[in-house]
Amino acid sequence: MLNIKKYFFKVSFCSILFSIISPCFAKNPVIFTDKQNEIKIGLYCDVLEDTLSNMNIQDVLNGSFTKSSNKTLNLDVSSSTFWIRFSVKNKTDLTNLLLHISNPLIDEITLYNISNNTVLNKQVIKGFKPISSRKYNHQDFIFDLNVSSEKTKIFLLKIESSKMIILPISIGSPSIIEENTRTKDMIFGVFFGLMLVMFLYNIFIYFTVKDISYLFYVIYILFVALTQLNFQGYTYKYLWNNNPWLIKHSFFLLSIIVGISAGEFIRYFLNIKKDNPRLDKGFFVFYLMYALGLILMFTKTYSISHKVIDITALTISLYIYFTLFKLTREGNRSAIFLLISWSFFLIGVTIFALKNFGILPSNNYTEYTMPIGSAIETILLSFALADRINVYKKEKEASQQEAIQSLKSLNRATQTHNIELESRVKKRTEKLDRALQNLKATQTQLVDAEKMASLGQLTAGIAHEINNPINFVSSNISPLKQDINDLISIIDKYNELTHAPQLKNQLAEIENYKNQIDYEYLKSELNTIINGIENGAKRTTEIVNSLRNFSRLDESDLMMADINEGITSTLALLKSNCSTINIVQKLAPLPKIECYPGKLNQVFMNILNNAIHAIEDNSNLEKGEIHIETIDENDFVKIIINDNGTGIEDKYKEKIFDPFFTTKEVGKGTGLGLSIVYSIIKNHNGKIEVVSESNKGTTFIITLPKMHH
Repeated sequence: MLNIKKYFFKVSFCSILFSIISPCFAKNPVIFTDKQNEIKIGLYCDVLEDTLSNMNIQDVLNGSFTKSSNKTLNLDVSSSTFWIRFSVKNKTDLTNLLLHISNPLIDEITLYNISNNTVLNKQVIKGFKPISSRKYNHQDFIFDLNVSSEKTKIFLLKIESSKMIILPISIGSPSIIEENTRTKDMIFGVFFGLMLVMFLYNIFIYFTVKDISYLFYVIYILFVALTQLNFQGYTYKYLWNNNPWLIKHSFFLLSIIVGISAGEFIRYFLNIKKDNPRLDKGFFVFYLMYALGLILMFTKTYSISHKVIDITALTISLYIYFTLFKLTREGNRSAIFLLISWSFFLIGVTIFALKNFGILPSNNYTEYTMPIGSAIETILLSFALADRINVYKKEKEASQQEAIQSLKSLNRATQTHNIELESRVKKRTEKLDRALQNLKATQTQLVDAEKMASLGQLTAGIAHEINNPINFVSSNISPLKQDINDLISIIDKYNELTHAPQLKNQLAEIENYKNQIDYEYLKSELNTIINGIENGAKRTTEIVNSLRNFSRLDESDLMMADINEGITSTLALLKSNCSTINIVQKLAPLPKIECYPGKLNQVFMNILNNAIHAIEDNSNLEKGEIHIETIDENDFVKIIINDNGTGIEDKYKEKIFDPFFTTKEVGKGTGLGLSIVYSIIKNHNGKIEVVSESNKGTTFIITLPKMHH
């Protein structure tokens, strides 16, 4: 009886212990015996879905797992957290086994080593962190298992992802996994090289033929290549390794761009919009679905966005296939090439999907069918585009023949009308010549009128300027005569002196006369009068020189001249007009430039006159100012004339250089001043700019080359 009780106790204890420990063990441990290959362990895994993503490790260990039935786990798109349980028994002499999960698009994977319901250690790899933060420099998820020979270890994988969770899980030695990843890198390197060559070739053709369908095709090639590389993590590793936002969203963005560019390529290449408008509208339905997927991505509803994009990609692929099949039956030559190429792409996608679902075995053939299908599709599409060029060439040759025949007919018709047209042209030419001569005469008269107007202002200024020094001379003539007569009288009295005894009386009389006429003042007054006459003569000479420099009547040809001298002479002639205006000159030393000096002086005269009038019209000014600056700039000289007058309203700025345009009252301007300025500056191969603000002033900036080319 006692033995029965002991036996019952042992059985009960073992049952309880097994019920506690058994959740930690996968029912079928992976027996690792082959050191020369990676072993797929999908069939040895148990799966637990945490729909609320709130289970802790103890909840998971006591949870209810489901046995996997596929070599490659396909957990679909879900916002849940998935737990994968498996155990490994190492039957080799290797101690450092590696766990390899060949899906770089997973957001985060954590590997737990479990023993007796306790976490011994864990390894975390986050998909959004730079690869440099990982132990193994590869985009796939690679973990150390560290299972000693003849030992068994239990592991839990925690999977979190916003994208399709397909888990090709395998175990192998470091050398074998490195060799397999290197082979994979080489295959995708060849794939990308091929796609890059096709991209460059077709973009060259696009710039040659300017066919928009080529543009969408090269966009399609580029993003198909990027999408395939993104699936394998190469974009994450080489392009946006340090950009977490792109790492997380690149799948969504690339898939959308590929789908839209494929649709647009088909639409433009086959001219569906024009030939099949009903089919064309269907593409925009898919574009709206892609837009919905994009909106869901930005609202961080990643699982729903992924499903919408996947469904859209599948349906638009089938729709394109249906469209190509329909157009092929209608005899569209280009659609045949596209149908064949699209078939290879769909076959590759289908085989890849069947491999992921475990229907087809996972090997080098099924692993790379999608990039191979994409490469074949790209090559065949290039053939289709090349055939399109041949069709264009034949159509062009046919149109050229038609054009030649049309030209011959037109030539015959033209010859019959040539005589009549020549006579009409001759008559019209004679009329135009007369009109041109009249126009030139009118233009000359108007330019002369503007010159006369400027000359009138100039003459008034000269008259005013010369009047002052002449007044010095004329007003001093009378006192000069009187003073000279007084001096002559004194001299005459000295001449009357004799040696008579009354000499002393005569000298006294002379002294009295000198005092009477204030002889000392007389000498001082003579000096003052002579200085005044001298200053008046000098001023008159200066005005004459300025007038000569300004007019340059003998210098109508190109010659070397000093710009500063022209500005100075112009200001001298305008002195009377701007007596109440403060003129600020900042004239830098300038070399002589090749120009028409007289014409440039007319430019300065017209601009300064306008500035004076603008200041006079600005009633709000306390003091008018004109700033004149010259600058030496390499091969150019720059003249800046600024005033604080009324400025130019915005609506007039584009018209100020137009002939006859003026804002002055009738009779106060011809409207040709600035037009002539513009023509003279252009004739010097120069440039004139105007900066103006209403009621704040105007700045003219003139740039002239030092040599007239």
